[in-house]
Amino acid sequence: MSIGKVRRLLLHLPVALGGRPLRGKERYRPFFIVGSGRSGTTLLRAMLEAHPDLHIPPENPLESLVRDYRRYSRLPWSVVLRIVLAELEFHATWERWELSLGPLFRELKASPRSARNLAAVLDALYRAHGRVHKPSATRWGDKTPPNTVMLPTLRALFPDLQVVHLVRDGRDVVQSFMRESQAGLTYFAHWWVRTVCIAQAFGAHHPAQYLEVRYEDLARHPNATLQQITSFLGVSPDQRMLRYHELGQKLGDVERYPGLQGVWKPVHRESIGKWRTAFDAHQLAELDRVIGSTLEHLGYGANQSRGVE
Repeated sequence: MSIGKVRRLLLHLPVALGGRPLRGKERYRPFFIVGSGRSGTTLLRAMLEAHPDLHIPPENPLESLVRDYRRYSRLPWSVVLRIVLAELEFHATWERWELSLGPLFRELKASPRSARNLAAVLDALYRAHGRVHKPSATRWGDKTPPNTVMLPTLRALFPDLQVVHLVRDGRDVVQSFMRESQAGLTYFAHWWVRTVCIAQAFGAHHPAQYLEVRYEDLARHPNATLQQITSFLGVSPDQRMLRYHELGQKLGDVERYPGLQGVWKPVHRESIGKWRTAFDAHQLAELDRVIGSTLEHLGYGANQSRGVE
C-alpha cells in the first residue's frame, strides 16, 4: 500500500484531540545539532560520530511524525505505532538508516502503558540504530537542519535535551545552497535568518541547554571547539574526533550524495569567505537587505557584503 493511500485512509479516522501525551515520566537526554543547512552540520556530525560514546544516525525530519502522533494518538497503541513507523518507512530518505522496523514495532507494542508516548518511541528508535551501527555509544543525538524550527516541540518531548547550534556566515551559506539548488538567493537568505532567530530564541529561554558554535571556529580551531562541545555534552574529549576522516566511518547518508563527499577531507578553512567571489553587486545588495542586520548582530559585519573589511 502506498503512503498516499495510507494517508487517505487516515483522513477518515478520528482526530486524537486530548489523546496520549508526547512524553511520560521517563527522562531522556538526547542532543540536537541544529542550524541552517550548508552550515557545516554534516562535518560536525562526522567529528562527533568518531567519539565512541556518541551516536548520530542519518537525518530524520521529525515534523511529520509529531503531527501524525498528535492527530491519531487516541487510537489503539498498535495502530499509533503503525502510523508513526509508516511515516518513517515510507519516507524517501529512510533507506539511509539501514534499520528494520519490525523488531522495534514488536518491542514498543509490548511496552507498559506508562511508556506509550512519542518520546519513548523516538528514544527506542535512536537506541535501536545505535545497537546495530554503534554499540559503544551511550548517548544519541540528531543532526537534521529542518528540525531547527521544531526546537520548542523537541523540548516538549525531551525536557532535558541539549542543543548545539552551529552558525555559519549567512553569505557563505547562501552561496553553498545556490550551488546545489535552483531556488533563489532571497529564499535561502530568509531561511538562514529564520533558523538563526529560532535557535537563538531557544537559547535565550534555555541557556543551560544551549551552546552556540561558529563554523569558522570549528574550521580554524577544531581541537578547542570540539573540547568546548564535548564539555557541554558531558563526555571526555577524544582525539579520534580530529581524525574522523581517517576512520572509515559509515554515516549512511554521506555515502549516497556526491555533494557531501567533502566531509571526508581533513578539516580546512578553504570554504570560509567563498561568498566574496560568488556574488555580483546586485546579489550583494540583496543579501545586505535580507541578512545584513542578522550578520551584524552575530558579529560577521554586514558592511563586508559591500566588499569593505
